[in-house]
Amino acid sequence: MKKLIIAATLVLALAGSLFAKGLDNENAIGMYILGGEEAVGGIQYERRFSDFISAKVGVFAFYNDKTYSDPFNANVTVETDFTLFESEWRDKISSRLFAYAMAGYVGVYERSYEYAEPENIKTEKMHNNALASVGFGFDFIFFDHLSVPIQFGFMGTFPDDPQVGFCGGIALRYTW
Repeated sequence: MKKLIIAATLVLALAGSLFAKGLDNENAIGMYILGGEEAVGGIQYERRFSDFISAKVGVFAFYNDKTYSDPFNANVTVETDFTLFESEWRDKISSRLFAYAMAGYVGVYERSYEYAEPENIKTEKMHNNALASVGFGFDFIFFDHLSVPIQFGFMGTFPDDPQVGFCGGIALRYTW
């Protein structure tokens, strides 16, 4: 059964590479993470409008009331990419160098406990922050459909938890 799955995957990958070029794909969807002091991530959709500009939208939400800290965490990001350089190697591997600018919202419901005598103290607070990030990235596209972008830059959050620092990220997406 394993050999059948591997063979079918190879046939689909090779057949797909006959009909498409990785740099010509206009859509991508997959998972991403971009982290520094704080991290954002989730499901991301990209739409390329031209060879120069594209837009990405990312969404993440987590809720678990049984955890001791951070029972709720959510973020929404919007990113614009500007292609600076692109190349293709033997019709199977493509790459793109891009600059990006990201804006978004990060919401975290924080819960903490202090075990002090004579009573225990429970503290709860909702953190609402705007997010901004700028930097550069490399998007590697394998077999015309598997996109692995790596990006780095600076990211900051404000007003509840103001901070600015270096960030790095990676994604795994399918392009078409």
